[in-house]
Amino acid sequence: MDYLSRVRSAVIVCAGLIALTTGASPASAGELQDLLENSKAFAALPRMKHTPAFRLEPIQPAEHAKGTEWFYICDGEERIGLIQTWIKEIEMFRFSPAGDGDAEKYELPEYYHWGNLYGARIQMYGTQMLPPVTSFEFKFTKDRGDSLELTVEHHHRKDIKGTSEFRLVWDERLGYVWNCVSRYSMPEPAKIEFNNLFAGGISEARDDHKRWQKTVRALAGSRIASVYHNPINIPADDIQAGGFVGFVTEEEMNPFVELIETSSPVVITTCSQWYDQHIIMKPPRTKQSDGLYHLQARYRFLSVPGAVARDLEAVAEDVSNSLKSYRNSATGESIRAGFLLNKVNDFETVVPPDEVYNGPIWQHINATEGPAHSGKKSIELKGLGPGKVKSALPIGGGPGIYGESSERYRLAAWVKTQGLADGGAYLQVDDCRWNWDDVKATRRTEKLTGDHEWTRLEIEFTPSPNDPFLLIKLCVEGTGTAWFDDLELAKVDSESTDG
Repeated sequence: MDYLSRVRSAVIVCAGLIALTTGASPASAGELQDLLENSKAFAALPRMKHTPAFRLEPIQPAEHAKGTEWFYICDGEERIGLIQTWIKEIEMFRFSPAGDGDAEKYELPEYYHWGNLYGARIQMYGTQMLPPVTSFEFKFTKDRGDSLELTVEHHHRKDIKGTSEFRLVWDERLGYVWNCVSRYSMPEPAKIEFNNLFAGGISEARDDHKRWQKTVRALAGSRIASVYHNPINIPADDIQAGGFVGFVTEEEMNPFVELIETSSPVVITTCSQWYDQHIIMKPPRTKQSDGLYHLQARYRFLSVPGAVARDLEAVAEDVSNSLKSYRNSATGESIRAGFLLNKVNDFETVVPPDEVYNGPIWQHINATEGPAHSGKKSIELKGLGPGKVKSALPIGGGPGIYGESSERYRLAAWVKTQGLADGGAYLQVDDCRWNWDDVKATRRTEKLTGDHEWTRLEIEFTPSPNDPFLLIKLCVEGTGTAWFDDLELAKVDSESTDG
């Protein structure tokens, strides 16, 4: 048995002996820490002697976040993270001080949210699978010194109550580490997403902004698995006691959540669009003496150094090809066409499962064989009748497309029409802010009506301020049929004029 197998077996046995009660002594770490302790790369890391001088720097919230609290987390003069009650997140810009006096002065953009997050974050409570919140209380129990401590208490409909405690400390090998406890009570058993792991750049459609390539996790059955970030790879896995989930591999930061103890089995599911990791405790089975069902989890939020993260990636089993999302049930092959920025999308090949794919898929429609401008495939749309618009768009699986406000873009495609009346076929691009319905600007090409052989439609534009998402639509209005092929959204010369 190799050392990894020995470590995993020991962790499983020990975890089975732990009774997680209010008075129980917490385990110091889970399987991730045990793997690190047996890693030569980890052993080679220097011990970083450092006494943090944590403090909080209040931030005036933007108008759209009025009434919420925002604080930079500082270590001395360096801004190392952010706490805010708007989306209720704890974010780390970095997991160790720069130490040279030249640390970056992080400045938040006007609109700051999950889409343009810079660092790595966890939430003060999981927002998925919980009824709407009815009250939320947040306070620091220690706001300066060699540790930082805060508590949150939140109540939800259906009489679900939760409390969480977060403590930021220094570790000589890992740097800044958050030690966390989350507790829930409920009159009826329910599964609870007690936290969520996300990091800026995970779900990037721009190749030069993409950070990390894979998710790594400890599965039930003593396995470590890795999955490429790809819109057809959407795992949902049971995680063994003491397990973990994280993103690899970068030099400066590889964010992980390590489970120490949980009162109920845990499943970790991957978001199909942003690749964030939903960390979910399964429903409790028995009531406690107060007549309620309870869940409790102890966990750590930390970063693994690049050399050590590469060790984890090397021993992880790549399970990308074994996932079943968006695949042919008989062959297991991918069946979805995708969309990539700054490339001509000819729809001839489907999204490959065994590599990173920095783009969304056409989730609700697919390319089919038939009339094509190039190759054999295109996207076919049949009109819904007078006064109605049918559209196809890459959305819902894979990252959104950012529109950089400092750049100009051209949206173009080749379009063929047949019998189009009461409208026409056209391309549309919307600027969106918080979600796909929050449209800030809309642009359309000219419409093709009647019968047309392949005709190129295009429009140039500059996105709205504050780098919105771009929502691309292939549209047919009225009666008839249109085919779309060789679709492209690309940056163009900034001196071009509007189309």
